[in-house]
Amino acid sequence: VAQSECMLNRQRREKPIVNRMIKDGKRVVRERFFVDSDTCTGDHACIRLSGCPSLTIKPNPNPLKLDPVAYVDNSCVGCGHCGEVAHAAVLCPSFSRVELIFNPTWWDRFTATLRRTIIGWLQKRADKRRPRFIVEGATAEGARA
Repeated sequence: VAQSECMLNRQRREKPIVNRMIKDGKRVVRERFFVDSDTCTGDHACIRLSGCPSLTIKPNPNPLKLDPVAYVDNSCVGCGHCGEVAHAAVLCPSFSRVELIFNPTWWDRFTATLRRTIIGWLQKRADKRRPRFIVEGATAEGARA
């Protein structure tokens, strides 16, 4: 039994208002959910338990994994039900919530730049510590000379 308004009906009502706000240059934050295909296990418990029409499957981009991966398509209304089910049942480490910011303020731009800078610095630091293996006679393309 549903405890709230149907999100599809709500989306139909609110979408024109949000689009008008974006067009008028007002700051709008929209929530979306995302499944990381690199860490998706392929068991699809998130799809079975949530029943969300936006959750679907797509071919796995990793050629070594045979199972298709979960995918959140563009019809996601950001209600959060699928994410709640996935995290409450400790189902999926690949589920995450993303905030899309339309017409960001100067503070939004500053924090995004700061985050990118710090993450880039940490990534370079981790890359330096990662061991590298050099094969004698190999070229940059991986073919033997």
